Amino acid sequence: LKQAKRFASLLTRPVSYTRGSDFFHGMRGCMPFLGRHVRFFVSVFACWCASAVDAAQGALRETLRIGLSSNARGKRSALLSAAVAAPEASAAAAPQGAAEAAVPPAPGASTEASTGELITPLPNDTISTEYWSKVDAAISLAGRVTKPPSSFNDPVPTPTPEPWKKVFQASESVIVVDTPLSQANLNNWELATPMPPNAVKAPAEQTHRSMSVVPYDMQIGARIMYGLSEKNTATPPPSQAIVDETFVAQCPMLMFSNQLAVRAPRCGNPYGEWADPATDRVVLRWKPTEQGGLYFGVDSALSGQGSVTFADFTESFSINRYIFDLYNCLKVKRYTVEEAIVKVDQMAAKAYSTSLDHDLSGTREAIFYEYTIKHPNGSAVAKTTLFRMDQDMVNFTWFSDSESPVGQLIAVATRTGHWKRDQWRQCTENPRGWDLTFTDAANFNTAASVQDLRVAAAAVLNMMAYRDEAVGKDGFQHVGEGSLYWSFLSVIFTLLIISVCFMVAMVVCSKKGLDKKMKRFCFRLEQVLLPKRLSVLRHVLSLTSFQKFI
Repeated sequence: LKQAKRFASLLTRPVSYTRGSDFFHGMRGCMPFLGRHVRFFVSVFACWCASAVDAAQGALRETLRIGLSSNARGKRSALLSAAVAAPEASAAAAPQGAAEAAVPPAPGASTEASTGELITPLPNDTISTEYWSKVDAAISLAGRVTKPPSSFNDPVPTPTPEPWKKVFQASESVIVVDTPLSQANLNNWELATPMPPNAVKAPAEQTHRSMSVVPYDMQIGARIMYGLSEKNTATPPPSQAIVDETFVAQCPMLMFSNQLAVRAPRCGNPYGEWADPATDRVVLRWKPTEQGGLYFGVDSALSGQGSVTFADFTESFSINRYIFDLYNCLKVKRYTVEEAIVKVDQMAAKAYSTSLDHDLSGTREAIFYEYTIKHPNGSAVAKTTLFRMDQDMVNFTWFSDSESPVGQLIAVATRTGHWKRDQWRQCTENPRGWDLTFTDAANFNTAASVQDLRVAAAAVLNMMAYRDEAVGKDGFQHVGEGSLYWSFLSVIFTLLIISVCFMVAMVVCSKKGLDKKMKRFCFRLEQVLLPKRLSVLRHVLSLTSFQKFI
């Protein structure tokens, strides 16, 4: 290549016949033949040589870069010699290498050589700032053309106008020249006076206005038909989830993980608590009521512990069933809980199911309980498994039909410590109670409210533990029965007293003649307030009587 460049430079140099070079003496006879075309051919040959050299240098640089990044130093010399020995092949491969260099791979990424060997990156291979700039630009471009996801903060879509409304609202935008402000500015000489630099300018008057294009008679007809036709919904109707969240947002909400500890009032504290077992943080406080129910409240920085009402668990009066109603802070019933008591005549001491083998030598009477959580409409949602008195584990499952008697598991409640009845109220070092662990199947849309099934399950477990304190030998709980009986008897006594008072008043009125005075008073009141009857009745003549009269 160097010889070719030197030869080209010699040919393009002006010919001097005075030099003693044998080369030019030999070319002296060829110069008349080449004439004026020698410079053109020499220029083409020089350009071809220069392009071949540039292509070889580019291929050499690419080979060195691949060899250094892939740790293939053994192959570098062979590729270098091949690039130097064959400049034509390198020049032919130069456009392809340029195309590949236009979109380089990410630095540090694994590549594969021509021989099929996997090339791993070196420790010093890092991603350049230019590459990250390209990535940020691509992400920004994609973000500008990607539609954002919908959220609750999006503006409410406008309703579709009715056909007749489109008719009488048809208009076009016009530019108003003779506005009131322009008429006033004609004689205002102060406008020509320059304003101070800090003066507040008056807002510009709106000159673009909407002008109706509907004739007056068509306007009247369209408005009449619009008033008689059915209207579209002003805003799209909200979903049931939005309605539920808006309703329960008026009451406090709880925050807890998938575990909850239910503990009794202890160590002089009148309130029991729901706590997070992991952090021992108090989530909710509860206390029994005089009617045999439970009160649930949350803490307040202003009014103290458990002062803000969260829910109420009250017992409903029933003759043959135990029914409890769970109300939220607005006194709205969210769930109804029904307690069922099952008595088994013969069963082993610590047996919890007859489907498993157990010792039949020491059988005795056994009492089982079951709680069913229902919606206010009476449909069952969840229930507990049939558990025995003093059992240390209770499962909450979804309610299922008769084909599958056991539903999907919602929560598992385990007894913490060794205690029975009201022993969980003792002031021990480690608090006693029930630990409730929830599964993924207990997730609800209205989380952390009374409507949440996790809160309902914890409330049922709390009621079960509270009623277990006063259970009798027969297996029935007598908590709050006195209050229920007294409320029932008080209603009966009130009705009896009202009936007796009414009868005494009737007897006194008949003996003193007050009944006649009251009768006259009622007749006069009827004449004053009610419409009067006609004194003379007009008889309608029939056709035959009218003909006779004529």
